[in-house]
Amino acid sequence: MTELCVRRLVAAAGDPSAGVSISSARSGMKRNILIRFWVVIGILALARNASGALSVDEQVKMLAERYRQVEDQMLAERYRQVEDQLAWSVRYASRDDKGDTEQAWFNGSDDLVKLAVERRNGDERELAEYFALDFENDYDGMFMLVRKETPAPDGGVQVEESRKYFGEGKRGGNGVLIRELRKSAHFKPDEPTDTVHTPNVTVDLTKKSNQPTEDELREMLNAPTKMAEELRKGAPEFDPFANVKGDSDKYRVIHGSASLDGRFAIALGFAREKIDWDALYDKEFGSYYVEGGAEDIRNYVVDVAQKKILGQTGAGWIGTRRRYNHPECVVTWSPDSSFFVQLLANKWSSDDCVAGKIATGPKFVGTVNLLKTLTPKIYAFVKRRFDPEEGGALSFYNEKVTNDGAVEMKAEEYTSSGERKGETNFSVSVRLRLRETPKGLSIEGVNIRRLPNER
Repeated sequence: MTELCVRRLVAAAGDPSAGVSISSARSGMKRNILIRFWVVIGILALARNASGALSVDEQVKMLAERYRQVEDQMLAERYRQVEDQLAWSVRYASRDDKGDTEQAWFNGSDDLVKLAVERRNGDERELAEYFALDFENDYDGMFMLVRKETPAPDGGVQVEESRKYFGEGKRGGNGVLIRELRKSAHFKPDEPTDTVHTPNVTVDLTKKSNQPTEDELREMLNAPTKMAEELRKGAPEFDPFANVKGDSDKYRVIHGSASLDGRFAIALGFAREKIDWDALYDKEFGSYYVEGGAEDIRNYVVDVAQKKILGQTGAGWIGTRRRYNHPECVVTWSPDSSFFVQLLANKWSSDDCVAGKIATGPKFVGTVNLLKTLTPKIYAFVKRRFDPEEGGALSFYNEKVTNDGAVEMKAEEYTSSGERKGETNFSVSVRLRLRETPKGLSIEGVNIRRLPNER
């Protein structure tokens, strides 16, 4: 089966709700899904050529179904990551006499990770839950679950569920409804109302009637942060850090930097005896921020549970927001939160990129500078001139960090001015492994591969 035939098959599947990831290209999730999808395509193509048993329609159906399964697994993984952070999160809540409740969870880097709202009207009950790894950035996606329970005439319960996924649209645009699944089930009196065995029905989002209006979409996306901020005006119902002081006077946690289990984060600090944090707070940005930077800026790895500084990352992010226009601090953790990559991205090239490890204890093993180590290797690989004093101009993108220290990245060089402004000069994939040694952390097994230009 030729690549052209495969592309036509994919296009023939025609399911936009199944063909889009809830995260941006920056997060790497979309690339992971597509890579797995093309592997499935290759396998099915071989099976078709070998046996001749599958019709084109059957292949298309199998491809679309497998793609939906892979995407569901990725979405479930994001859901689990948020759930893992709740034990290390501050919870705010409100309740009224009717039994209506609102709850919001903020993790160790002070990011809203979950909001739950329950409304009751007699025997009717409606629950809405919102999950996201970054509510402030639409391109990172949001998951919304709505469950309605209504008494049935036979004394049972009728349950209706809707699962909405918001993220980056197939044709561009962030914070759009990219997929919706629905369930409907009737339960007899005293029967458990768990819908785990109830099949999902995929909503056809190509129909305009199934898409929310622009106002409805904005209301759904903005509702979690608005309600959460209202809840934060009161005292927390649960705060795992309330009686811990530790090194908290020496740092402020960077938003969006928490580990997947919520235990660790990256923080802003300074190499000075006393820090006037009030003077560093920028009301316009709503964060701590050092305009123009400072020579003694430090970025720390902190144990948010103990509020303890574990060590320095070696990078110098200048604020506590994740992003300031083009400059952005992107932190990628391994699933077990033992390895991390901190990338300081910018419009045309990355400002810095470091990787580190936290061992059991927790004990900070150390960091290595990926940008300084990989840049000359990449330029040598693509046979381009590299000036050590200028340092190159590469944009790095975190793809994946594993529990055994394997790191997958992409690096590109762009033209920043002139007639070719915005074009990609070259693009490569980089794989390496971080290894703990008696002297600290080291890089080994660097593998570079040329990629087609995307920009």
